[in-house]
Amino acid sequence: MVALRQGDLTAFNELYFRYVNHLLSFAQSYLKDFTEAEEIVQETFIKIWENRKQLDSSKNFKSYLFISVRNSILNRIRNRHRNLRLDEVPEEAVLTESKAIYNLVYQELENTAMGLIEDLPEVQQRVFKLSRLEGMSNDQIATKLNLSKRTIEHHIYLATKYLKKQLVKDPTVSLSLLISLLV
Repeated sequence: MVALRQGDLTAFNELYFRYVNHLLSFAQSYLKDFTEAEEIVQETFIKIWENRKQLDSSKNFKSYLFISVRNSILNRIRNRHRNLRLDEVPEEAVLTESKAIYNLVYQELENTAMGLIEDLPEVQQRVFKLSRLEGMSNDQIATKLNLSKRTIEHHIYLATKYLKKQLVKDPTVSLSLLISLLV
């Protein structure tokens, strides 16, 4: 990140080739048009290069990329709809587009949360995944990890507290999505 901020083209190319295919797949899954997805991803990398000196190296670069692409997709979809008269758009198309936007936002939140889960201390991470992702009870986790039930509860509490604190900092996170992910 530091090298990129200083204008190192090699660092930029390394980041580009590391993420371009993931971003293209992400964009294409919502736009259903490879050319349009490619345009958005290219524009995102151009903006990153042009604004490289303002990049915050303390932020997760991968999340920043996906959020930038997501925002561009949402803007593209909004602009598409501005150009159409409402009575020209079939109701089914509006519902499909709304569902796609909701899925996009939810997937981004889930990706952000999964990245944050990976930042948890190893035992907290394992306990949280067993509880929330695999649906195991606290008793089952305690038996599996040879820890007390109280210790398991404490790890889940700390993990949930950390995740809520981090996710609330993200202005794109809605309360309902946050609750649905952490419950």
